[in-house]
Amino acid sequence: MSWFTFLPLAIMLALGTVLGRVPVPLHPSWSARLLATTGAMSAVAALGTGVFVAINYGATLTPSAAAHVPEWALFGDDRPVPDVVGVPAALLSAAGLLVAAWTVVRWARELRAVRSRSGAPLETEAPIAVAVPGRHGGVLLSRGLLRRLAPAELHVVFQHESSHLRHRHHRYLASGALARALLPALRPLDRRLRLAVERWADEDAAEAVGDRAFVARTIAKVALAHPAAPGPAAAFAESGVMERVEALLDAPPAKNSVTGPLLFMGNGVVTSTLTAATLQLDHALASALLALLALR
Repeated sequence: MSWFTFLPLAIMLALGTVLGRVPVPLHPSWSARLLATTGAMSAVAALGTGVFVAINYGATLTPSAAAHVPEWALFGDDRPVPDVVGVPAALLSAAGLLVAAWTVVRWARELRAVRSRSGAPLETEAPIAVAVPGRHGGVLLSRGLLRRLAPAELHVVFQHESSHLRHRHHRYLASGALARALLPALRPLDRRLRLAVERWADEDAAEAVGDRAFVARTIAKVALAHPAAPGPAAAFAESGVMERVEALLDAPPAKNSVTGPLLFMGNGVVTSTLTAATLQLDHALASALLALLALR
């Protein structure tokens, strides 16, 4: 084992930290894709690295069991994994798997609870609008919102929520939630991802309505009346309202029809390669050292 084992995770953490704190000058749709991919791959790299080291630590403790472990899951050298590395890796891997499972279960439970209430308007005076994904989902509104907004404003709400449903934004939010649960350092990335998803839906609504200022006023009106807390389904008046309103009062962002796909594809290739390298760096390093020795 060498420090190269932890290099992919370190790079993914660094990338996620930077993207969580430095705005990317892209259309919100491409920003959301970029952030979601980074969050998902960071979570996979964290779990993969921990499990990888834990398996090799188990092989160190019981060498006879290593014969039953696939070759690709073992390090490229025969050096044992020290206790100071193996014990934390095993404990953190178990904790990470439990956290990931609990996050998925809680997410599914909350979605089921929201879907069970989507058949009729919510009986509350709080102005609430939520996109409920799934076959039996749709746009969930409260009676308070229906009473408070004019028909044109309700049209803005429906266009915004329809964007969430059409683009399956709940999957983006799930990626950010998993990364945040496993790696608390990526909380800023999750917040920026949520903002990018909302901005994406805002831009779709503004394009459909044809009046950016009117969409901005509608968002501000709902948010001032009752700011919604983040959850598994994308809510109309969520976090970052001031940034969203300011962006809508400005010129529409460029579509990034070339730079967006290229940057997204490049990020996907890099992050997936780094994640896969978690299981291969020691093999590659050992092969390189053996080649150098052979040349001598």
